[in-house]
Amino acid sequence: MRAIGDGIFCLEGEWDADLRNKMSVRPLLDLLHQLGIAEFIHRDVATVDEFEYFVGKWQQKRYAAYNVLYLAMHGEAGSISLGRDEVTLAELQERMRGACRGKVIYFGTCLTLKGDVKRLQEFARVTGARAVVGYRRTVPWLETAAFEVLLLERLATGLRSDAVFNRLVKEHGLFAKSLGLVVATKSQVHRVPLRQVQA
Repeated sequence: MRAIGDGIFCLEGEWDADLRNKMSVRPLLDLLHQLGIAEFIHRDVATVDEFEYFVGKWQQKRYAAYNVLYLAMHGEAGSISLGRDEVTLAELQERMRGACRGKVIYFGTCLTLKGDVKRLQEFARVTGARAVVGYRRTVPWLETAAFEVLLLERLATGLRSDAVFNRLVKEHGLFAKSLGLVVATKSQVHRVPLRQVQA
């Protein structure tokens, strides 16, 4: 079955220091591919050098159809973690300056987009990204995985950023609120009110 949407270029960080841990987002990508939604490329990255190498590959003309960059890894407010190494949004912004025109950057990370809305707009403006998508709270693995299948399907089919946000909030509002969904462009930032998670 031929994929109908944009390709997904996924870089996945180290989730655990124990190499026997098999946690991975790869099955989500396999599902989207098998459903005919999106082609994908998946690479593991554990260091800044590996991360920068594959980001450079993503920017090559031969991968132009892979319009969704999916960063699956640990995160903190304003940064992503590859294992022991960390990359800040400011560093990533400079690395991707002007290289993401018409593309979407999806941070499948905890907390990375928790921050000032103007800072997120600047990131979208400087990189040229059509949208920057992620979360502003710590997100549990299983909940996020379920939501990501829906989110990646929307991103891969090329909906406008506000349409992606509005549909996800309307159709899957509890997920969006509990995870703290954020969709940022150079002109606006959509954020759901955070749902109080019961202890």
